[in-house]
Amino acid sequence: MLPKVKTPQYSLILPSSGKQILFRPFTVKEEQILLMALDDNDDVQIRALRQVINNCLLSGNLDVMKLPIFDIDYIWLKLRSKSIEEVVTIPFECRNRLPEGEKNKDGNDYCGTIVNVPVNLDKVEIKKFPENNPKIELQDGIGILLRYPTFENFEKLNKALETNGVEESLEIIMDCVQMIYESSGKTYEAEYINRDELKEFFESLSQIHFSKIMKFFETLPVVRHETHFKCPKCKHEVDIIIEGTKSFLASDSVKNL
Repeated sequence: MLPKVKTPQYSLILPSSGKQILFRPFTVKEEQILLMALDDNDDVQIRALRQVINNCLLSGNLDVMKLPIFDIDYIWLKLRSKSIEEVVTIPFECRNRLPEGEKNKDGNDYCGTIVNVPVNLDKVEIKKFPENNPKIELQDGIGILLRYPTFENFEKLNKALETNGVEESLEIIMDCVQMIYESSGKTYEAEYINRDELKEFFESLSQIHFSKIMKFFETLPVVRHETHFKCPKCKHEVDIIIEGTKSFLASDSVKNL
């Protein structure tokens, strides 16, 4: 029998709960799962990513499906860091304005030089916004307690924020309700509320109340990193903010999803 190569173990702290979890780097087997999903639709890619994360997590009591999406983003960046390499290079286009009347080779009035900026994924953390409060006070002592959207809610959430679709937004909100409560102390747990009754409750809200609820989704925690940009051609310098998992991995090769 051939010898087995020992797989290293690492730990990270879940941003949502502060809980420490263990994970291992992904192997050639998991890389093949990612490669097979690369040219498929978003749903297939999400399932592949979920499977790889499930395979690599060593904390057996953790349900990936129930983790907030920003936890998944954070786990994926750290997993990618330990599986391939810590540093990625992200291309940025210098938008420094040229002197009046000048154009670059593409006919634009800005520098246009592409600069590859190195970013250490181990230094990327989650940015939390103080206005992101899952407890929403409505009126007359009535309020709602929300939970963070999970993997399953992710695609619907993005579409709703992009299109401002009320119907789609309503479905996401209902999925993310933990409870509705009254100041008297009476609570209504989401799992015991009829879906049609819950929909009727939200459809009766004013636009002001609905906007307060949507603010929670618009200010969700996100992977975020600030770095410095300096153009070697025009010497323009600026601090830049990189936000969202796709931004950090935008320059990766095919195997580095």
